[in-house]
Amino acid sequence: MGKVRPSKKLEKFSKSALKSKAAAKPRLKAGSQAYDYSAASELANRKFISEAIADALIDGDAEAIREILLSHLEQVHKDHFYKVAGISRRALFKLMEPKANPTLESLAKVCKALSASG
Repeated sequence: MGKVRPSKKLEKFSKSALKSKAAAKPRLKAGSQAYDYSAASELANRKFISEAIADALIDGDAEAIREILLSHLEQVHKDHFYKVAGISRRALFKLMEPKANPTLESLAKVCKALSASG
């Protein structure tokens, strides 16, 4: 059985599609300027995190609370954070596990540490 070759029309389309994707650049409104943005600074900001957690608590979204805490903990020095929170290092890392279900006491300690750190 011989090799299967794409039709000339399909081959031409594929090449032109690749060229247009490579040449595509984001466009801004006239007079607008682009700026660098990093979410890391907001994720390390305790006030931003505290407000986000409060919103998630009001919404009853436990998964969002967990994701917010995980994102924050990825940006801060964990050794300092667990000491401020008054929980063990193991408890902090256990809190970060995918199936974690922290106690209300642990969550309260973490939230208190958010208000104390900065």
